[in-house]
Amino acid sequence: MGLLAQSDGLSRIAGQIWAVLIVSDDPVSSSELVGLLRISKASVSTNTCFLERLGIVERRTLPGERQVFFSIRPNPYAAFLEGQMKRYETAKTVVEEAKSSITNHQTRAKLADLEKFYAMYHKSLTDMLEQLNAAASEDRKQDSGTGL
Repeated sequence: MGLLAQSDGLSRIAGQIWAVLIVSDDPVSSSELVGLLRISKASVSTNTCFLERLGIVERRTLPGERQVFFSIRPNPYAAFLEGQMKRYETAKTVVEEAKSSITNHQTRAKLADLEKFYAMYHKSLTDMLEQLNAAASEDRKQDSGTGL
């Protein structure tokens, strides 16, 4: 998982933390992550904060415990897509503003291509988010029908 994350532009350690949280039934403490992965506290902190910003991981406290615990968020990949959509909406706005202030025809054409890319990418993310949310809704219906 670390190598997979690294090939996608994330850090190897973020992928390893993600993997530990996927296979763990219970929240995992930062000290457990240090021990399991043989990494520094600083690496745990940096990479869990990054995974939180992506919307994949949530920070928790447990009654009677002083340390921080982490777990995979419910429907994490929908939250991940929502974050990507916000970033691309911001990028699209920046491109629109740049395009309106530039008079060079070639530069405007390149910005128009980038603007189209952002629009297409945003649409694909929207479609995927709808599919993820529909699947999550169906899973909840099935779970409630079985008494889980």
